Amino acid sequence: MGMSSDGVPNGDKVTIRMLTDMTSGVASYTFDEAWLDTYLTEPTTVWTPDELLEAGLGQPPNFEPGERFEYSNTNTVLLGKVIEEVTGRPFTEVLDQQILEPLQLTHTSFPAGDEIPDPHPRGFTLQGTPDDSFEPLDATDWSPTFGWTAGQMISTVDDLLVWGRALGTGQGILDTEESVIRLTSFPGELGYGLAMGCVDGWVGHTGELPGFNTSVFYDTTSDTTVITTVNSDVPTGDCAVSKTLPDNPKELDCMAPATRIFVAISEALGHPFSPPPLS
Repeated sequence: MGMSSDGVPNGDKVTIRMLTDMTSGVASYTFDEAWLDTYLTEPTTVWTPDELLEAGLGQPPNFEPGERFEYSNTNTVLLGKVIEEVTGRPFTEVLDQQILEPLQLTHTSFPAGDEIPDPHPRGFTLQGTPDDSFEPLDATDWSPTFGWTAGQMISTVDDLLVWGRALGTGQGILDTEESVIRLTSFPGELGYGLAMGCVDGWVGHTGELPGFNTSVFYDTTSDTTVITTVNSDVPTGDCAVSKTLPDNPKELDCMAPATRIFVAISEALGHPFSPPPLS
């Protein structure tokens, strides 16, 4: 892996590519019951990357490395550690030098605490609410440190429009060879490649912190970038696992709010996006 694999289940077999395309089998710390209980009952807790890894790597792997796809935040935190190991510098410095400064993303940040630049919306969630309560919680000030390199970032729609196109084309941050490697990394029609998904020519990613939900996708067929940001992570539709509001329309497929809005926009643009099913 280019770093010590001690403590990583199957660490001698897990590659950096497997961490990036989510086929490592390493369990996500977000499914560790003790970690989740602390996070939902004490949401302002500040986490270190090592604490996140302890929760993730303490669980048995879900499958043999390379066997199948399963999204795991532990993979992305491990990648952050790899970046620091290889460069000898803090991740935030590498992020600034290689991504934010070249693309001039001046309103995008990696917050150390729960501060959000003003002006900003309040974010609402049903995560952490009692089973019999459907009153959303204001999660704006919950600590984003639970994400580290798996999502501890703040941005604006204007910056994300620049980022979405760079993500889809590599322009401004990658050379041609690296861009081709990324854009040919998708297995099959509904594929997840090197840290991004591809559905019928739409490439990009969604992001979620309790209270906030974002979709960033680039249409390779028309050079169009679509960003949707919503100050709620409450899904709608026929959701088996995720909690929904009482007036939830069950006849719809289960979707996060930013994804549902993006699907409607994509249909209006004449190139419909069909997301993979949400549990």
